[in-house]
Amino acid sequence: MESNEVKKTAASVEPEIENISAQTEPENEEVTPQTGEPELNTENPAEETTQQPEDNEVVGLSDSTPVEAAESEETPELHDEVPFEHPEEDLDDDLFSDEHTEQGEPVHDYSSYNKPQLINTLRRLIGELAVEEVRLHAEAIKSCYYKLRNQEIAAQKEAYIAEGHDEVLFVPESDPNEQELKDLFKEYRNLRYEQNKKQEAVKEENYHKKVAIIEELKALVKNDESLNNTFPEFNELQNRWKAIGQVPQNKVKDLWETYHYQVELFYDFVKINRELRDLDLRRNLELKNELCQKAEEIAANENDAQTSFKELQKLHEAWREIGPVPREQKQLLWDKFKAATAIINKRYQQFYEVERNTQKEQLQKKVELCEKAEELAGFVSDNPREWNDVTEKVIALQEEWKKTGYGPRKENAKIWERFRAANDAFFQSKRTFWNKSKEQLTGNMALKVEICEQAEKLKDSDDWKATTDKLIALQKKWKEIGPVPRKQSEIIWKRFRTACDEFFNRKTNHFSGVTGNQDENYKVKKALVAEIEAFVPSEDASLDLLALKKFQERWAEIGFVPFRKKEELQNKYHEAIDKQFEKLKINEQDLGLMKFKSKVEHWASMPRGWSKINAERDRYAQKIKQIETDINTLANNVGFLGSSEGAQSLVQNVNAQIDRLRSQIEYLKSKIKVIDNQDEIN
Repeated sequence: MESNEVKKTAASVEPEIENISAQTEPENEEVTPQTGEPELNTENPAEETTQQPEDNEVVGLSDSTPVEAAESEETPELHDEVPFEHPEEDLDDDLFSDEHTEQGEPVHDYSSYNKPQLINTLRRLIGELAVEEVRLHAEAIKSCYYKLRNQEIAAQKEAYIAEGHDEVLFVPESDPNEQELKDLFKEYRNLRYEQNKKQEAVKEENYHKKVAIIEELKALVKNDESLNNTFPEFNELQNRWKAIGQVPQNKVKDLWETYHYQVELFYDFVKINRELRDLDLRRNLELKNELCQKAEEIAANENDAQTSFKELQKLHEAWREIGPVPREQKQLLWDKFKAATAIINKRYQQFYEVERNTQKEQLQKKVELCEKAEELAGFVSDNPREWNDVTEKVIALQEEWKKTGYGPRKENAKIWERFRAANDAFFQSKRTFWNKSKEQLTGNMALKVEICEQAEKLKDSDDWKATTDKLIALQKKWKEIGPVPRKQSEIIWKRFRTACDEFFNRKTNHFSGVTGNQDENYKVKKALVAEIEAFVPSEDASLDLLALKKFQERWAEIGFVPFRKKEELQNKYHEAIDKQFEKLKINEQDLGLMKFKSKVEHWASMPRGWSKINAERDRYAQKIKQIETDINTLANNVGFLGSSEGAQSLVQNVNAQIDRLRSQIEYLKSKIKVIDNQDEIN
């Protein structure tokens, strides 16, 4: 995984040249003498000087076609759950962003260094090298450091799991070296900031120097000194002008126009020796011919539109610094240079349009990823498995983000902060859940251990009725207690079940030997079955329902019957009671619930019936989850269907299916409610 690497986008060069194709050569050797200060914009378009561009202007593009040049930006690398929560975010996302620096080969191989060596090396480099020389070293050091860090975390996690701990509870150990690394990068950022501040100050100073030279030119034009003194002074001013470095970008245009105007005034107002003037013009002609040749060579190279455009910028800067040429050569030379410029311009414009559209598409994709991440950030659940499932979805979004290229420069930082905020919110919620869940699991475990101890004290009791009630009460309490740590869940459950089974097995064996009462109970239950079969429903469904419930209560109150006759008699009873329920004018679901309640009451009367009932409840709960998943799948599919007549019909069918599934969920929830309302079952 790359982290904060220098990644140069295809459009990382800020356009710096205006639309030249619509202008003529910005030279005019014959300027009409004027009084007062010269005006920077002449009325004659043929004599209009070339304008220095605004920030968003591109060679060959009209003012109506603004261009956003994509700045080279870096996006901190997204990791899986643990590394993603603590990494290089404090190391400055834009630390290595430099639109004028191309990425080359690594300056040094730091892959064999350990973390202290990496930190010490970076500290030494910051003290020894210039700020711009530190950049690539810092980039390589940072990448190697977090590679080592991620390896450490992976090893810690593996050891944690090997010790028998739950993977989802793993939290990596803190890195004592990381803060030192972050402090060094903070120092580097401060040095870089100071350097940029000094550079801007130098540019401002250069601007004032050039303004002073222009004032000297104005005075030189009005000077009546001899040629021998004036022309050397003029040459000295030109040399000083060229020796001065860059000025602030927003002042380049007016400054250059004013300077060039004063140079032309000098040639026109000062009676300069023609021979010297022609020599200077020929020299300028040779230089501009060389620039034309270079521009034509660049125009012939169709391999790299971006590099060609950058080279063209340099040629235009050089062109502006060269003085006038012979009048008869001026327009021809300018047309030649302009033609090459137009070719390079057009090629770059086409390149940039493609790149800009690509960046817009990538930005839209990142917006969609942000929306999905923000939706997941609001996830709430008490189920650890559901948290793990959603975590996988979040990590999948991170992987998709890393595969998606940059958007427009102005949007990159904002969209990254939005995505990172959503991820941070999700993992913070997850940590809160697990911290709380861990406490709850530990507390639940202690409560269930206490219940096991109580059941183990009761398992040898011969007080069948009282002990049965106590164990049933313990079973109810057990169910009300939440989950315990996964690795201990089966162990504690077996312990509790063993104690309960031991008692109920003893109880079953005891009553199986009491045959006298069982024979009598058999006769009573057989007679009750006959009574149920002979029951004739009235017109009042509520009264009939009450009568059937009385039959069920009487059946439950009758004791055990001989084991060999038990199954046959129970089958006759259920058949008789079900037939009577079917005669009632009750809807199918209500009827089903009544039958189910009868079954639950029957199971509750059995020695180990509670185990069967709990298993049935778990089965219903799992079925509900499966149906909910099916509903979500169907709902998502509806969104992909079109609005045609055929599609609308299909949508209606899918919606009807969803309604049926939701009705099924409500029916299953009603069954679970029947179970939960049976105190003797719980």
